[in-house]
Amino acid sequence: MSSTLDAANPKAQNDPAAVESEKAMLTQFTKPNTVYMVEPLGTNKGICRIEPNGQKSCVKFQALEAKQMFTFMQEQGFFCTMSLDPKETALECKRV
Repeated sequence: MSSTLDAANPKAQNDPAAVESEKAMLTQFTKPNTVYMVEPLGTNKGICRIEPNGQKSCVKFQALEAKQMFTFMQEQGFFCTMSLDPKETALECKRV
């Protein structure tokens, strides 16, 4: 079972206040020693983590763009890489 939170509504795109709100939500969502899968493309922009009980928790974003998510994760001390599978678009991010 997975849970998903929508961070903002579609009208929030390009709204600086919405971007800051989503960055705050992302800060609260991230935990140390956890691997994250960041899906920065298309309408499913978001980030997921696998909880210790095996459940997948996700947050979806409307205002944060791919570059902003990637930069923000790096600023928080995460190293993100693309999958070796060319069909996979998610970035895997681990805290370094």
